[in-house]
Amino acid sequence: MQNADKDMALFFADEPPGLKTNSIRWFQKQVMRQSLKLPREFKTLKQWGAFRAKLRKELPGVIGIPEFPKLKESYVRGRMRIGENVVCERVDVYVDEDYAIPSFVFSPLSPPKKPMPGLVWSPGWPQTKWENSYQKFGERMARQGYVVLVMDHAPFGEAGFPGSPNMTLVMSMGHVLGYSQLAVRAAEAMRCGEYLRARGDVDAARVALSGLCQGGMDTWLAGAMDERFCAVAPICSASTLAAHFPEMAAYVANGDASPFPFGMLKVCDIDHLHAAVAPRPLLVRANLPDNWWPVSGYDDIESLTRKIYRLYKAEDKIDFRGEVHEHNLTGPFADALEAFLLKYV
Repeated sequence: MQNADKDMALFFADEPPGLKTNSIRWFQKQVMRQSLKLPREFKTLKQWGAFRAKLRKELPGVIGIPEFPKLKESYVRGRMRIGENVVCERVDVYVDEDYAIPSFVFSPLSPPKKPMPGLVWSPGWPQTKWENSYQKFGERMARQGYVVLVMDHAPFGEAGFPGSPNMTLVMSMGHVLGYSQLAVRAAEAMRCGEYLRARGDVDAARVALSGLCQGGMDTWLAGAMDERFCAVAPICSASTLAAHFPEMAAYVANGDASPFPFGMLKVCDIDHLHAAVAPRPLLVRANLPDNWWPVSGYDDIESLTRKIYRLYKAEDKIDFRGEVHEHNLTGPFADALEAFLLKYV
């Protein structure tokens, strides 16, 4: 750590005087310094286990992951046959007496006699369960015997008021209550996992979690915090906070604050959360055209995650790769996720 501080001091030694009055530059340096303070050398599973236990204990209170009451019966609004052999249910996944998560649940029209594997799919910002590619993937996996849930995250789709500044409302009220937006989304993903595990047609030990973009962020956060997800697959969401803000501050993608939970760097960076999935199967896919996810941060995530999986002798359970593709669950992303689910879930 002393060498890292020395390197940073040398890096900023010749900084032009005009930048010393720039508030953005000041915050960038604070992000870099705070991330550098976090431990990344773990020589034993005992060392890593102690850090991960501390992370899981402290992070919910710091970033504001809400605690939902005990799951109760969820309301099924409707049921529709899709194609020849799939059914889609419109489900209100119970949160509490005042809120439910609007969801589509895809499953085989003629389910097998034994419980099926499940997948929680988390849409990105501001996507919903009506996204065509997500519905197609749900149908695709249902034909192979999976139960796939696609949700509307607050405040998108049916989880908000049409025409109102929904994100501003949710974030502002969440902040005064101590809930950051990504933390709320992660809690919703975990609740949807609970719902699938409670269904009689789902094998509770075989429920995976995946998502794209901000849904991928929900995935590495909820997947790190909730061991009950048997496999985790964040797509198009891999970079660290330490790399993101110094490299991407000029990009319009930073105009939305919702993906960045307050106080997170007091506990961990994004590389720690990927590593915290170990030793469960982990698929990570990056998209090179997504210029809001710096490649340098992706590299740091893969490096730490591989170190931790080696401690478990489980490096064969991780799959890191980038693609040059559209920002969607199509093509190589859909193919990779399907293969991952069939192999591990």
